[in-house]
Amino acid sequence: MVVFNWYKEKILILVKAYPERSTKYGSSICIAGITEEFDWIRLYPVEFDFFIKNLKFKKFTWIEAEIKKINEKLMRKESHKVNQHTIKTVDESLAIIKGSKSDKEKVWKRRIDIIKRIQVESIHQLRERWSKDKTSLGIIKPNLVSFRFRKPIEKIKIEQQKSIQKSINGKKKYISDKIEHIISYRFKCNDVECKCNNKGKFHDMTCEDWELFEAIRKWQYTPKEKEEKIEDRFFNWMKNRDLYFCLGMLSKYPTWVIIGLLYPPIFKIS
Repeated sequence: MVVFNWYKEKILILVKAYPERSTKYGSSICIAGITEEFDWIRLYPVEFDFFIKNLKFKKFTWIEAEIKKINEKLMRKESHKVNQHTIKTVDESLAIIKGSKSDKEKVWKRRIDIIKRIQVESIHQLRERWSKDKTSLGIIKPNLVSFRFRKPIEKIKIEQQKSIQKSINGKKKYISDKIEHIISYRFKCNDVECKCNNKGKFHDMTCEDWELFEAIRKWQYTPKEKEEKIEDRFFNWMKNRDLYFCLGMLSKYPTWVIIGLLYPPIFKIS
């Protein structure tokens, strides 16, 4: 049964998507994660300025918040409105990795167990689920092919944070730095039924990962050096991790994008 009334939910945060511009909310953030029943859930809008001041939690943090189902245009299964003022951290045991090597390994393995629990095999499977019940979030394990800049960094205009017009409630909102969606991964899925496994085929998908966009915005290098550093970190280095893509369906039209990267270390089987 779909509930359109407010109710409390406990959610394990897996994705914090980079802020989107909005004339109503300033810049707003979409957060995605799973419930205790391992069901995906998407929360928005969380205002950027409120998040920066009050909600700097890490991935794999358990939060609790008042939410309600949104009756949106695309009817995405997981989409919920969140009362951002009710969001509170309830458990950080999976979010903070510290202590001995053994302690850190235990936390990573608990994270991996959760990822495996909700992982799907391919874009093909996600598209089938979308057709069946409007599933619009998922995790896959990609086989990386290449990494590319759709537009040279030197041609990107990155705007500084600034105030915009007062919103409908009279408060002044802020917009985050504008980053164009210029990075994409080319990859194949671990599913013979997926078309990407035909000869010469692969997926080519844009990435909106917050860490990636922050690197574009903040790293102080020449444009050429920055491209090299970003590719080294987000492609070459990632090839030596147990990399997963968190995928989400855009709100305006049914297109899948990478909304977050999860990259546990690779553990040797003892």
